[in-house]
Amino acid sequence: MSQKLNSEPIDKKVAQAMVDAYAIEARKFPQSFTKAVWFPAEQILEIAKQMSEGKYDGLRVYFAQYTDVLPEGVKSEYEGKNTLLLVPTIAGKSNDDYHEDNLDDIGNRGQGCPEECNGTEL
Repeated sequence: MSQKLNSEPIDKKVAQAMVDAYAIEARKFPQSFTKAVWFPAEQILEIAKQMSEGKYDGLRVYFAQYTDVLPEGVKSEYEGKNTLLLVPTIAGKSNDDYHEDNLDDIGNRGQGCPEECNGTEL
C-alpha cells in the first residue's frame, strides 16, 4: 500500500454524530433500516488469520440489502433490511492501490440491529 493509513480511533462524539446522521436518512426507509451489524469474533479472526498467512491483503465492506433470495440460515424477517458483506481482497499484481475482491469467500453472518440490538451504545 502506497499510503500509511491513519489507524487512530475516531472520537466518540464524532462517531455518535456520524451514526445519528446516518439514522436520520436511513429512517426515511423504515422497512430497510439497520442501525448496526454485529459479527462474531470467530468470523473476524478467521479472516485475520488468512490475512496474516498472506492469502488476503485487506477487507472490503459492502453495504447491501437482503432480497427475497436469502442466504441459508437468514431469517425471513430480514428481507428488505440493510446489511453488510465482508469481502476479503487480494493485492493487485501491478498496482499497490488495486485490491481485487475474492468473491469465493463473501462473509455475511452477522446479527442485524434492529432485531438483535443488545449492547449498542452509539
